[in-house]
Amino acid sequence: MSVFKGLKLSLLVLVISFLSACNAEEPDKGPATAKISAYNHTEDYIHQFYINGTWGGNSRAYGGGGKFVCCIGYPREWRPDLTATVRWSTSSSDPEGPDDVYWHEEVVPIEYYDKLGTRLNVHFLPDHKVRLLIWNGSADSKGYRGPDAPEKPADWPY
Repeated sequence: MSVFKGLKLSLLVLVISFLSACNAEEPDKGPATAKISAYNHTEDYIHQFYINGTWGGNSRAYGGGGKFVCCIGYPREWRPDLTATVRWSTSSSDPEGPDDVYWHEEVVPIEYYDKLGTRLNVHFLPDHKVRLLIWNGSADSKGYRGPDAPEKPADWPY
């Protein structure tokens, strides 16, 4: 075989290999990760909370969004059945109020995301409702699909 034919054959094998690699599936990169940030839209103090067993911190009444706990894994691609178990404890924010601590637990859908985010924003809403949003910023950032950051009522004494 001449050198020229050998070179052509090698080049053909290389091109075929390259084209085959383009059709190969991307290797599994594992779950994406996000920092956890709480937003408390209630008058209760949240002592601690957990997302699928991962500790997420605490949050004062009508506060949150400024601190993060690292990290929680989530699927790189959203799917309609995607949920997380949220467990949290609350008590009165009134320093003179009762010391009773109450635990709550809900299975909550993780809202639709079309790109990976660096934060899991956890919104604790009145009536023990919770919203979970994967995002790249705070609740006040442009394009955010969740609630705005909580605001204390004008007559809030604490």
